[in-house]
Amino acid sequence: MKQFITLILLSLALLVPSFAAEESAFSGRSKSLFLSVEETPSKVYVGQVFSIKLKAIVANDKIDALSNTFSNASGVEVLNPQNPWERSRDNTYYNTFYFKINSKSVVMPRLSVSLIDRQEALESEVIALNTPSQLIQLKADPFFSNVIAQSLTVNKYKTTTFDAKNVIVVLEIEATGANLKDFALSGAPKSGIDSFSDNGTSQKIYYYAILPNYQKSFDFTYFDLTSNKFNKIALPMTIESDEVSTQLGLNPKESIFEFYKTVGYGVLAFIFFIILLRRRKWYYFVISLIFLALFFLDQNPLNNAKLKSNSTIRILPMDRSTVFFTNDKILDIEKLGERDNYIKILLPDGKIGWTERENIIKN
Repeated sequence: MKQFITLILLSLALLVPSFAAEESAFSGRSKSLFLSVEETPSKVYVGQVFSIKLKAIVANDKIDALSNTFSNASGVEVLNPQNPWERSRDNTYYNTFYFKINSKSVVMPRLSVSLIDRQEALESEVIALNTPSQLIQLKADPFFSNVIAQSLTVNKYKTTTFDAKNVIVVLEIEATGANLKDFALSGAPKSGIDSFSDNGTSQKIYYYAILPNYQKSFDFTYFDLTSNKFNKIALPMTIESDEVSTQLGLNPKESIFEFYKTVGYGVLAFIFFIILLRRRKWYYFVISLIFLALFFLDQNPLNNAKLKSNSTIRILPMDRSTVFFTNDKILDIEKLGERDNYIKILLPDGKIGWTERENIIKN
């Protein structure tokens, strides 16, 4: 009996390694997804947009796609979490993800990549992304725009009258390798980004700021990654009156030329009326009437209109422009210009803005 039991135990001892070897071999054959980090920065500034490049080796030709899932992140944003993987050669795929760290207390996410076939996950692999070894918080600066960029340029800007005490500055700013969407200035409380675009290689914004009309310069800084220092941009605030511009223009009522022209019409009408009284010729009466008519027409009565209640008044004539005023009742306004589907109007309080054409009621 002892010999029989010994024989059974010996057989089991011989079979266990065999089963283990078979299971190991099966497990090795089933794993077909391998992830690795190709490029990652060692130094990153808080607020900076940076990239991490990953590689995936897929030993399976029968898949439709690779899907991404980020988890367990803290203090960091993944800017393109669903960016598709690009096949390079054979079964090698690459992907570049962009991140923005918002504080020094950060936990980088874990990335889970799954092989998808017919909308089902066949296999998943998880990789932990390491926090950059140097994480730097830039010093506070009252002129700092919060932008960290490889390059930044102000393509164009314009300063125009907003009301009796303020002007509005509108800038078109373009940057590469930047967090341009974070552009903000603590010294300009009435300000913001009117539009943002990103074509993959560069970003562009239209930024506006309403400032007191005695301010002579618009100054801000950004951190330049190429030179590793703050760069300052100073723009002189010179009021312009280009009515063709898509930005705000001066109120033509406030133009010195318009003032002299109106006075001239009135003076000429009066002079020819005096001549009429002395010489009593009918054509002096006609000339006096013409200048009098021009005087009244110059007051733009034909441009007087009403603004529907609950109409939105925008900084710029574009759909995504910032709304700075909404009226709760019908207002008497004056039309100053047109641009596509927008009318530039003068509000009763002296402010100038743009509203949709459908909001205007003709007198």
